[in-house]
Amino acid sequence: MSADRTRPGPVVTGFDGSPEAGRAVRWAAAEAKARGLGLVLAHAGGAAEAESAQRQLASTVDALGRSDPGLDVRTVVRDDAPEQVLTAVAEETDATMIVLGESHTGIFARAVLGSTESGVTKTAGRPVVVVRGEEPPPDGPVILGTDGSEQSAQAAGFAFDFAARHGLTVHAVHVARMPIWGPASEPLLGGPVLDPAPGLPQEVADELVARQLKPWQERYPDVAVEMVHGIGPAAQALTVQSSEAALLVLGRSDHGDLRRLLLGSISDDALHHAHCPVAVVRAQPVG
Repeated sequence: MSADRTRPGPVVTGFDGSPEAGRAVRWAAAEAKARGLGLVLAHAGGAAEAESAQRQLASTVDALGRSDPGLDVRTVVRDDAPEQVLTAVAEETDATMIVLGESHTGIFARAVLGSTESGVTKTAGRPVVVVRGEEPPPDGPVILGTDGSEQSAQAAGFAFDFAARHGLTVHAVHVARMPIWGPASEPLLGGPVLDPAPGLPQEVADELVARQLKPWQERYPDVAVEMVHGIGPAAQALTVQSSEAALLVLGRSDHGDLRRLLLGSISDDALHHAHCPVAVVRAQPVG
């Protein structure tokens, strides 16, 4: 499978026959249609599962053909781990985004083994959307978690573009950094761990966020923007904001630090607790 570099790549979504994967496929199909893109359903499994997977995929493709007859749908079945299959197919097709359903592994399993969604968001070089929560309200806002940093800059662009395509508003949520005790964000830590990262004065943080949003507001003048000051730990504040949202958009950086090592990344927390679909956009290096 090779990419056509003359047009945007397809939406790639993971499919395993589960209800969660079914929701992800429907979300991905709607987004592919809105963007005028193709859809690729990728299944990861061994030879023993291949026949069953092909039947399930064929049934899903038939259903999509009836609901969206103009949608270009392709399927891929490979014997490898889900995160490897999804990232490889996305790379080969130069996918616009990867969409997958939420997993239901427990806290211990997530901490020790990780999860497909966490693995894909850490390795995929493109936006990853995890479809979780109940059906989002059709007119709910796009929640953008932002702090004015480079990590959230490209996430802001994704949020504004999505909002413009769907006629939604953007709620830019900034949470002033405050001491966070470990057990509040990671129950497996052995004791209270204080977040060592210093905070910024609120007015300075607000200026950084406003400066970051300005070019996107100029590019998408029809998108209304509301600034929201979150309260409490960032992941908790964003989870609360997500309860009535159409999409939660977060940035992710490849640069690790002590704070993320101890407390886990905000995007990982949101992937497991948000009430709506979550888009994680990795910050790409400049130059």
